[in-house]
Order: sequence, then structure tokens, then C-alpha cells
Amino acid sequence: MQPSAQPSAQPSLQRPSPAARIPAHLAWVALAVAVALAYLFGLGGPHIPRSGDEMVYAHIARLTAESGHWLPLVSSYDFMRNTKPPLLFWQAMVAGGWGEHWTLFNLRLPSLLYTWGTALMVGLLGWRLSRDLPAWAGGDTAPAAQAQAGRRALTTGAIAALVYLSFFTTYRYGRPFLTNAPETFWLFGVFFALAWAPRARLAAGWRFVLPAGLAVGMACLYKSFAMAVPAGFALALCYQTVGAGAPVWRLARPGLVADALKVAAVCALGVAVFGLWFALDPQPGEVWREFIVQENGGKLRDPRGYWHIALHGGFLTILTGYLSNAMFLLPVVLGALVAAWRAWRRRRGTAERLGEGEKVMWLWLVALALVFMLPSQRTTRYLIPAMPALAVLVALYWPRIGRVWFCLTLAACVAGLLVMGLIGYGALRATHDAGLYSPLFWGFVAGAVLACLAGLLRPAWTRAASAPAGVAVLLALAGAQQPFNGELGQFRPETRALLRGQAVAVPTSFNGYFERYAFLLPGARLAPYPAAQPLDYGDAQVQALLKAGRYAVVQRRLGQAPCSACRIVDARWDLRASRDDGSVMEALRSPETYWYAREYIVEPLAP
Repeated sequence: MQPSAQPSAQPSLQRPSPAARIPAHLAWVALAVAVALAYLFGLGGPHIPRSGDEMVYAHIARLTAESGHWLPLVSSYDFMRNTKPPLLFWQAMVAGGWGEHWTLFNLRLPSLLYTWGTALMVGLLGWRLSRDLPAWAGGDTAPAAQAQAGRRALTTGAIAALVYLSFFTTYRYGRPFLTNAPETFWLFGVFFALAWAPRARLAAGWRFVLPAGLAVGMACLYKSFAMAVPAGFALALCYQTVGAGAPVWRLARPGLVADALKVAAVCALGVAVFGLWFALDPQPGEVWREFIVQENGGKLRDPRGYWHIALHGGFLTILTGYLSNAMFLLPVVLGALVAAWRAWRRRRGTAERLGEGEKVMWLWLVALALVFMLPSQRTTRYLIPAMPALAVLVALYWPRIGRVWFCLTLAACVAGLLVMGLIGYGALRATHDAGLYSPLFWGFVAGAVLACLAGLLRPAWTRAASAPAGVAVLLALAGAQQPFNGELGQFRPETRALLRGQAVAVPTSFNGYFERYAFLLPGARLAPYPAAQPLDYGDAQVQALLKAGRYAVVQRRLGQAPCSACRIVDARWDLRASRDDGSVMEALRSPETYWYAREYIVEPLAP
């Protein structure tokens, strides 16, 4: 009879799998860091996703820097001078070396640093709150859950940062020279600190009130004194429901007056920091008239009537704003809300309670939305300061979001990637340059599509593929635009030298949009002419421009001459900013004319 086989005492010579060599939580952290660094790609390009306000602010910052003084702010137009508090413009003046290094990259870099700082807070808070999650979140028994708590928390934190960086509003408004990145950093910083240790912060008295007030003040000095309102409202809710543990409607409670004084002190300190603008500006009356009365007061009135706007989409804009701000991750955000609702129903009638840090995040989301339902002017941009809180919540509920929501996200991202490929194909047809893009671009788009399809087909890969899918679409867009950030999208150096100090008529379809030519033709004296659709600016109108001045910039569709009686000085490729033929079929049928145009510098035939 043969003896039974005994386990071998020799160590296995089988090589560990790649998954065993790279722990999952470290892979998530590395992915989050890589995505954050990818935000640098194309940062200085003229075609990144942005708001038209960027050029308004760049114009004011440039002219103020040229004045050699911090204040008053300077602009070519009175109606767009004191449009924002001075901290935003001072930031650009310093970053641009008072005009010595005036590039889009330098002006935008501080915004990116703010966005990175916010993403870091999101990741840290996701890590912190995840440590308090029950064992079911990881599906382990109690001893195993305790052993895996650190890894699970790191994974949650990385996912939170990744989700935040994947939101379209983060990419669109968190990189350009705008107010959104700074105000988001300072306002979320208050609730980040509060959610980190709610009981300790709320009981800290002035040790919390003073830094919170200064942070709110920094947000006000970037955006508006009005930012103290949602911050104060959210803090009041936190003191009531988290600090006192009382329902919102129970106002007769011990300590209410003391908590109200703390909230009032935070708001007062924030407004006082904003008030430095009046103390430092040599023209405080102009600040009052242009910023307080026109810029802010105008948002509270509308000739169509408050309730007409509110009931015809105004309230709906805010109610759905968090979803639309997420864009490609909209299904995942919706799935997180469904998971949170189910968790709330499961807790009813039990001793289990919502975590205090998580409650702070929900209160910030609700407070910001409720406050910005009040103005007549409503836009989803007002909700951007709470998007970091939404990212933290999505990461906390990540394991309980149904797979169908991730599949919908992957399907949306596949569609987005195909559109980016179409934009690239249109560029090839427009320029007739088969080597316009490197194989890396097409490989990235194809690889991202295959990764999304793999996530759709393999349930084990669905969540992992969904997290970076939204960013992949945005990076594919940046890749499609990249050739036009270089020589194709620039005028020749000799042209820029020729036009330095010369008056050049340039088109503008939005307040301050002409400022982009300050980067394309540095040193030229810009003379903007209004053109709602620059492509269709008529030949007779161009001739009138050339009678008034020697040089003009004219935009035309592919194959169209800039004018009938003029000489072309230089030309460049441009991505179209405004369209009147915005049908999907037009983009599919002729992507080269839908997305691209030629821009010419022309002069009279006999100057």
C-alpha cells in the first residue's frame, strides 16, 4: 500500500501573477496620481474646454498689470471691469510676471494647483471616512475586515480623487484662468476640516471659527461676498444636526445662541476679508456700482419675472445640476444616490446611524443647492464648490452601486471616445495631412474603447474600467486638439514681429473673447469688431474694416477666400468656437467643416 502524499515543504516556484505583485490599493493610488498629472496635458493650449469668461478675466489682468498698479482694476470697457474681486487678477499678474511671461500656461497653472489641492483633500477625506465603514463594505468577516481596513481606505480615497478628476466640470472649470478652482478649494476646505473630525471641530469654538472665517473670506475675495451665504447656511445645518444632534426644525434647544454666534462670526469674518477690496481700491464707489449693484444685484432680478424663470427650468437646472456637472459619470452618480437611498431605508428603525463625516458632505450639497435656487440667474456652475463632496460620497457607496450604472457610464464613454475619433478624422480631412497625429493618439483612443467594452463584457472589470473612463474621453479630446496648439494653430513668428505695436481688427463673439488674440499676436494693438458668427462676416464688412485700418483677422470656412480684394499676410487653423449648423448629421457628414476653420490676417491690396 502506497503511503499517502504529503504536502511538499519546498516553496512554490510558480511566479506570482501581476495582480499579486501590484496590490490593488496601490494600483488605484497610482492611477489617481497619473490622472492628476494628465491634467497638465495641453494646459497652455487655446482650445481647452473652458468658459468664455476666461478671456474677460485675462483682459482685465493684462491691462491692470500694464498699469503697474494692483488697483484699481483696468479694462477697455467699463461694463466688464470690476466683474470679480481682485484676488483672481492679482494671481494672474504674479503668475504672468506682470506681463513678462504672459502665457496661457502661466495664467492657468495656479488654477490647476488649486484643483490638485482639492483632489488631495477629496482623496484624504475618502480615506478617512472609509475607515469607519462597516465590514459589509468590503464583504469580509470582522477579523478580515479589520486586517484589510487600511487597504480598503486607501482604495476608497483613490477612487474619490479619481471620480472628482473625472467630473467634466472639474476638467472644464478647474484648469482655465477662472474663479471656480480657488473658490472650490477654500469652501470645500472648511467642510473637509469639519468632516475630518466633526465633534471636535464643532466644539472647538474660535479655534475652528477663525480659520473657517478666513477660508470663507478667501473664497469671497476670489468670487463674491455672496459665497458667505451658502457656507454659513451649511455650517448652521452642521451645528444643528451634527453638533447638537437635533432635527433641523427644533430650534428651541440649549446652545443654539452660541452656535448661531459662531456661524455669524464665520460669515462676518468672510465678508470682512472681502471688504478689504473697498479699503484698498482707490475707487470704492466704482466697485460698489459695478460689482455690488450690477454684477451681483443683477442676478436677483430679471424682466421676465422671478417665478416665470423658476418654473420654466430655473429650479430644474439646480435640482439636476449635480448630475449634469458629472457628465460622463452621471449614471454612476445616479447609482450612488440610489444606493444611499437604499441604505437610508435599511437604517430606519435600527440603531445604525449615518456617519457624521458623511452627513457633513450631504449637508454641504443640500445647502449649496437650496441657496442658489434663490437668484433669478441659475447655472450649474454655482454647484461646483460641492462637487468634491459628491465625489467623496460616490466613492463611499462605490461597492454598493449596481453594475448597470457602471455599464451605462461605459457606454456613454464609448460614444464620447468615438466622437473624439471623429474630431481627429475631421482634422485629417481638413489639413490633408495623414501624419497629423502620432500613432499614440489613435492607439489611446482605440485602447480606451476596448477597455470600456471589456468592462461592459466582463463583470469583474466593470468598476475598474468605469473609474478612469470619463477622464479618458477628456484626454482624447485634448489629444485631438493638440496639433492645433502648435504651429498649425499659430501665426508665423515673423508675422507676430511685424504686427507688434500695430492696430489689428479682430473678431469677437463674446465679451472679452477678443483677448485670445493677445496670446496669438502678442504686442499688437487689438481693435475688436463684433461678429456673432465670424465665419459669415461678409466681404463688404471686411472691406470696411480694411478702410478703417491696415490689418484685420478674418475667419472663413474651408475653401472660402477671406475677401475679394485683399492680400493674405498669414493664416492659421482654428477650432470653431460658435456654430449655427449644430446638427449631429452635419458633424457626421462633414466633420472637417463642422469643427475646423481657417483664420487669415489680411491687408488691403494697395496699403
